[in-house]
Amino acid sequence: MKTPVVYRRKLSGEEALKRYILVLQESLKLFPKPGTPFKVKIGDKEVETELKLVESWSQGARRPAIEYQIDLSKHVALFRPHYGQTVTLKQVKDKLFVLE
Repeated sequence: MKTPVVYRRKLSGEEALKRYILVLQESLKLFPKPGTPFKVKIGDKEVETELKLVESWSQGARRPAIEYQIDLSKHVALFRPHYGQTVTLKQVKDKLFVLE
């Protein structure tokens, strides 16, 4: 039996405030390629999202760092995270993940 794909992350304050889930570079292989739509089930509703490539600047950097984010900011009623909350994304089908 195939082991289920599971991504677990403790949210930062910025992630909770802006309603996204940061995907670390070593975990990119668990998700569809950036820009490819997939669905996330939150409670009993499925929402479409994608892995976004975002440039972020830090002080003293000569070029931006690349971050990968699952943006759920359009789904305020469904996704109400808080700082320090641990979220889990489990793949249940091809391009369908359940958020816990």
